[in-house]
Amino acid sequence: MASHIKPWAYSDNKERLDPFNGLLLLPNIDKAFDMGYVSFDETGKILISDDFGDFGLLGIKRGMQINIKDKNMPYLEYHRTQVFKG
Repeated sequence: MASHIKPWAYSDNKERLDPFNGLLLLPNIDKAFDMGYVSFDETGKILISDDFGDFGLLGIKRGMQINIKDKNMPYLEYHRTQVFKG
Protein backbone atom coordinates (compact mmCIF):
# COMPACT_ATOMS: atom_id res chain seq x y z
CA MET A 1 0.00 0.00 0.00
CA ALA A 2 1.12 3.54 -0.61
CA SER A 3 1.11 5.64 2.50
CA HIS A 4 1.55 9.39 2.79
CA ILE A 5 4.35 10.18 5.20
CA LYS A 6 3.01 13.61 6.10
CA PRO A 7 -0.73 12.97 6.38
CA TRP A 8 -2.94 14.22 3.56
CA ALA A 9 -4.99 16.37 5.94
CA TYR A 10 -1.87 18.31 7.02
CA SER A 11 -0.23 18.57 3.60
CA ASP A 12 -0.59 21.36 1.08
CA ASN A 13 -1.43 20.49 -2.53
CA LYS A 14 2.24 20.32 -3.54
CA GLU A 15 3.06 17.94 -0.67
CA ARG A 16 0.02 15.76 -1.43
CA LEU A 17 1.28 15.15 -4.97
CA ASP A 18 4.97 14.84 -4.13
CA PRO A 19 6.07 11.23 -4.73
CA PHE A 20 8.64 11.63 -1.95
CA ASN A 21 5.78 12.11 0.55
CA GLY A 22 4.91 8.47 0.10
CA LEU A 23 6.14 5.03 1.05
CA LEU A 24 5.16 1.61 -0.24
CA LEU A 25 4.45 -0.43 2.88
CA LEU A 26 2.81 -3.75 3.66
CA PRO A 27 -0.76 -3.24 4.89
CA ASN A 28 0.08 -4.15 8.50
CA ILE A 29 2.97 -1.67 8.64
CA ASP A 30 0.98 0.96 6.72
CA LYS A 31 -1.79 0.94 9.32
CA ALA A 32 0.67 1.13 12.23
CA PHE A 33 2.52 3.96 10.42
CA ASP A 34 -0.69 5.92 9.86
CA MET A 35 -1.64 5.49 13.51
CA GLY A 36 1.81 6.62 14.69
CA TYR A 37 2.87 3.32 16.23
CA VAL A 38 5.83 2.97 13.87
CA SER A 39 8.04 5.40 12.00
CA PHE A 40 11.45 5.25 10.33
CA ASP A 41 14.74 6.91 11.21
CA GLU A 42 17.05 8.66 8.74
CA THR A 43 18.59 5.34 7.69
CA GLY A 44 15.22 3.66 7.09
CA LYS A 45 15.31 1.56 10.27
CA ILE A 46 11.91 1.01 11.84
CA LEU A 47 11.06 2.82 15.07
CA ILE A 48 8.42 1.15 17.22
CA SER A 49 6.45 3.08 19.81
CA ASP A 50 6.50 1.84 23.40
CA ASP A 51 2.71 2.25 23.21
CA PHE A 52 2.48 -0.46 20.53
CA GLY A 53 1.64 -3.63 22.43
CA ASP A 54 2.03 -6.98 20.69
CA PHE A 55 3.47 -5.65 17.43
CA GLY A 56 5.07 -9.04 16.78
CA LEU A 57 1.60 -10.51 16.25
CA LEU A 58 1.33 -8.27 13.20
CA GLY A 59 4.65 -9.46 11.81
CA ILE A 60 6.44 -6.24 12.78
CA LYS A 61 9.94 -6.77 14.14
CA ARG A 62 12.71 -4.59 15.50
CA GLY A 63 15.49 -4.27 12.97
CA MET A 64 13.20 -4.01 9.95
CA GLN A 65 14.42 -1.47 7.44
CA ILE A 66 13.18 0.21 4.27
CA ASN A 67 15.00 2.10 1.53
CA ILE A 68 14.50 5.83 1.74
CA LYS A 69 15.72 8.75 -0.34
CA ASP A 70 17.09 12.10 0.79
CA LYS A 71 13.92 13.78 -0.49
CA ASN A 72 11.85 11.63 1.95
CA MET A 73 13.73 13.14 4.92
CA PRO A 74 11.64 16.29 5.56
CA TYR A 75 8.46 14.22 5.49
CA LEU A 76 9.90 11.55 7.76
CA GLU A 77 11.08 14.23 10.19
CA TYR A 78 7.52 15.58 10.26
CA HIS A 79 6.15 12.08 10.86
CA ARG A 80 8.60 11.37 13.68
CA THR A 81 7.87 14.65 15.49
CA GLN A 82 4.16 15.11 14.79
CA VAL A 83 2.64 11.65 14.25
CA PHE A 84 4.89 9.02 15.85
CA LYS A 85 4.03 8.12 19.44
CA GLY A 86 7.65 7.61 20.41
